[in-house]
Amino acid sequence: MANREWPRNRKERRAASKASPKPSDVAGSDVPLAQPSRDRPKHKTLFDIAAERESQLQNGQATLSQPPHKSGQPTITTTTINPDGTLSEADPQEDGPLPLDNPIGPFGEALFFTLSLTMLHFTLDVLVHHQYRQEIGWGMIIQRTLTTFPLVMLLVYSLHQRSVHLWAQGLFLSMSMAAGCYLIYSSNEEAYFAVMKRAPPLGTLWVWSVIEMRLEFAVGSLIAVGAYFWRGGYTIF
Repeated sequence: MANREWPRNRKERRAASKASPKPSDVAGSDVPLAQPSRDRPKHKTLFDIAAERESQLQNGQATLSQPPHKSGQPTITTTTINPDGTLSEADPQEDGPLPLDNPIGPFGEALFFTLSLTMLHFTLDVLVHHQYRQEIGWGMIIQRTLTTFPLVMLLVYSLHQRSVHLWAQGLFLSMSMAAGCYLIYSSNEEAYFAVMKRAPPLGTLWVWSVIEMRLEFAVGSLIAVGAYFWRGGYTIF
């Protein structure tokens, strides 16, 4: 086989490049040409999946095919796209439902409020005895506190979960104004023994009513109680 002679100078290289075939000279038949398929895809496209999901969200469906959980609490589900274009969701019962809020439940929340309000009742009972320089009977105070606990628990459990309703806000507004005004009247007009007996439950009911109200209702109740205090001519000291 004879050795190939390479161009020895610039002139020979130019001549060799002109003699070699260019890419444009390649016959068109060597490149396969075909029209793209215009048939509808056999699987769901991303547009189909997005339209399906949007229609389900507009219809108010929280999930695609999973029925609501038995507990009635909202859950978080994971949706994945399968290779064939269909959607699938993880079973929420495998790991249990994931509550979005209120993890302790209505009873636990009512118990938390009741314990806090009972401690407030106990504190007010001790303070009112100090105010009138009376001997503190710890046994009687603890007994009154334990007696108050189930009553407070019943009220909180019955009304706390319904505090978002307008009628409940009106009820708390009425209780707040009645408890606040009567506490002011009792502290200034009645004997010290009646004040010692009525101040702790009235103060506890007043505080709880204000906590349960929305801001505008709470401010309105405080303005009403302040107006009663001012119209009655009472003083703080």
